[in-house]
Amino acid sequence: GYKDIWRWDADIHEDWAKTLEIHYPAIHSLIETTRLIHSDGRAAYLCFMAIRLVEIHRVLKPTGSLFLHCDHAANGYLRQLLDGVFGANNFRNEIIWRKYRGRKNNASSKFSTQQDTIFFYRKSKENKFNKLYEPISESEIQKKYRFTDENGRRYREAWGRRFQLTGENRRIYLDEQPGAAIGSLWVENDLQLNTSSLERAGYPTQKPVTLAERIIKASTNPGDVVVDCFAGCAYTATAAERLGRRWVACDLNIRAWTVFKRQFNKPQIIMLTCNDETVGQQVMTGEYAQVFGPNDLPQRESPTPKTTLAPLPIAERKYLPPRQKPVMTEDEMLRELLEFSNYTAWCCGFANRKPNGEVIRQTWNFHLDHIDPISAGGINEIFNRAPMCPYHNIRKSNQLVALRQYRHQIAAANELQVDNILQLADLGEAQRHANRIYAKYERQRRPQGEAGV
Repeated sequence: GYKDIWRWDADIHEDWAKTLEIHYPAIHSLIETTRLIHSDGRAAYLCFMAIRLVEIHRVLKPTGSLFLHCDHAANGYLRQLLDGVFGANNFRNEIIWRKYRGRKNNASSKFSTQQDTIFFYRKSKENKFNKLYEPISESEIQKKYRFTDENGRRYREAWGRRFQLTGENRRIYLDEQPGAAIGSLWVENDLQLNTSSLERAGYPTQKPVTLAERIIKASTNPGDVVVDCFAGCAYTATAAERLGRRWVACDLNIRAWTVFKRQFNKPQIIMLTCNDETVGQQVMTGEYAQVFGPNDLPQRESPTPKTTLAPLPIAERKYLPPRQKPVMTEDEMLRELLEFSNYTAWCCGFANRKPNGEVIRQTWNFHLDHIDPISAGGINEIFNRAPMCPYHNIRKSNQLVALRQYRHQIAAANELQVDNILQLADLGEAQRHANRIYAKYERQRRPQGEAGV
């Protein structure tokens, strides 16, 4: 079902739905229940989030915490999903954040929505938490700290059972208090993103840097690592940089890199608000922090072994304009491509055959993958798709790697089912053949007399 729900990432989500069913049956049951009660789209969104939350929980240290922001449309479903991944006992807070002051709308059929929700979960009982305080309001000072001693210090009198028995009282001085403890209702004006703010990047879900600063101060210490998995607006990385934390930011959207680099290097956001008066805050000395882009990522400690084979030439091809929906269904694409390759996987040569060599003409145990990844401009039409065996497709996961490069990784790992890469389907010829198939289907679906592309 998930293959039809979220077609742009269908193979990955279908695999993960099966993985959740095996290893996280409670989460899988929650997603299926949501699908029946709400919609396929909401179930697909929970599957999308479950993949990421399971991985976030895996990489978090025992001292780590998760803060998940959401709006009213899905917060009830996400709360249950988080209970399933992190455990209900590790729920800490449901924070209500007023993102802006609602406007009066007499014609509206409901109350104006001013707030979003931030769920706070810990990895374990070892999580770090720094209690935060805000200045005590003047009205509270006048109400509670009504007395002044001989030195001019304001105080209030505290009465407890011990003091009642002795008839004594204890003085609590205003200047000895850290402030009023911050609760789970965040309505301060400086936590809102005004329409005229220089932070504005055009993202409808953008949050202010001050919001991330409060979260980071509460849950980390200087030198700790902060991770933002949806980092397009750079507000979390900016806050972490200000507060002297190390940070990692990632985003699937191709546009996010441009927005991130522009936002992170805005002097009005990064430079001018940094100072050395706040404990734990780091001073920027005129040099921007180093930001790695999608083409110059730092090397992993254990890089993928490189092959000595020469890369295959990239065939010249003319992509037709992408459509909102492919001309063919994925099942039709897979059947056509497998017929072309005699039912073999294009990445490793795995064949769908019986022990006697007879080809099994069933396609359910092949996956359909992209020759050029979506991140590199690849699209979902047949001339950019290839059949893969389930093992290598799942292992590839979300690597931003073209099929030509992935072939070399498989060859370097001695996992080819053929003697060498040259025995696999020629991708240039395969794409030309797929273009001919595309044109045939295009003619069949086009109304009589309509001009072609």
